[in-house]
Amino acid sequence: MTDLRHRLPTALAYGAAVLAALLGPAPLFVALVVALGALGAVELRRLAAHRSAATRAAAALWLVAGLAALVALRLGGPGWVLAALVPTWAADVVSYVAGRRFGTTRIAPRLSPGKTVEGTAAGVVAAAAAAFAIAVAVGLPALTLLVIALLAGPVALAGDLFESSLKRGAGVKDSGTLLPGHGGVLDRIDSLLATAPLVLVAVLLG
Repeated sequence: MTDLRHRLPTALAYGAAVLAALLGPAPLFVALVVALGALGAVELRRLAAHRSAATRAAAALWLVAGLAALVALRLGGPGWVLAALVPTWAADVVSYVAGRRFGTTRIAPRLSPGKTVEGTAAGVVAAAAAAFAIAVAVGLPALTLLVIALLAGPVALAGDLFESSLKRGAGVKDSGTLLPGHGGVLDRIDSLLATAPLVLVAVLLG
C-alpha cells in the first residue's frame, strides 16, 4: 500500500479544504468551485484538443453541469453538497483499497487498467451506505435517498471512466500534476462532476 500512503496526505488536505469551504459562507464554496473549474478547464482543453467536436462538447457539458450542480446544491445548504460528496468519496476510497487488495478482474482494461470488478462492486456498496447515512443525517426525503443510494456508485464510475477515455485519447496517465499522488484537478473531481447533477435532480424530484 505504498501508493496509498503517497496519496493519503494529498487526499486529506484536499478533503479538509473542501469541507472548510463548504461549512463556511456560501460564497467561499462558490469561489472554490470556480477555482477548481478554471483549473479543470485548462486540463480538459488539453485532454480533448484532438477529439471530435461531439466529444469536446460532451466534455464541456460534463464539466460545466457538474460545477453548476455543486453551486446549486450549496445554495440549498451544505447538507445537499454532502449528499454528493460523501458517497463519491466513499466509492473512490473503498474501490481503490478493495481493488488493490482483492481485485483480480479488470472492469475496463483499455480505459482504466487499474479498475477491477471487485473494487468497483465494493465502491458501489460503500457509496450506497454513505448516501443512506448522509441522507438520513440531513433529513432528505425517502425518494431522494433511494435515488442517490442506488445510483451514486454507478454514476461516479461513469464519470471516472469518461475522464479515463479522454486521458486515453490524449495518451496521458493523469490530467495534470497539481495534486501529488492523484494527478490533476480532473482526476480528483471526475466522479463528483457526474454525481453532483444526479444528487441535484434527486433533491429537486424529492
